[in-house]
Amino acid sequence: MPLSSDHHTLLRRRDELRQALAGIGELRPGSLKSRYRKCGKPNCHCAREGDPGHGPHWSLSRLVKGTMHSRAIPAHAVQDTQRQVEECHRLRELTRELIEVSDQICDAQLHAHRPSVSKKKRVLLPSSARRSPPRSNA
Repeated sequence: MPLSSDHHTLLRRRDELRQALAGIGELRPGSLKSRYRKCGKPNCHCAREGDPGHGPHWSLSRLVKGTMHSRAIPAHAVQDTQRQVEECHRLRELTRELIEVSDQICDAQLHAHRPSVSKKKRVLLPSSARRSPPRSNA
């Protein structure tokens, strides 16, 4: 049975996703957050009303086996870290889509290779021929 144009479209999309996966860069799971803190000194600028505080201080947080882990990220590494976090999100999305497309391809192949049902008439044997042979007592 020839492949449909939908099947060819799925195969093309699968190949595009594989190419995109080959181009994935450095990965860093988690969430990058900036925080401002107040030091608590009464004469510091952060004590004034409306002042956001000291910062930004950057941290990368992620859940590992049910426990939140955070690490400080120095200001000079924020752009690289953000790019790595985005690549991790991109990897997850590409992988999700690749699995979905692959599942559709497998379904299409399963249906394409389904044997056709024969519409032969069944020939019935006379009742004497349909009986089981006698059992041996061995």
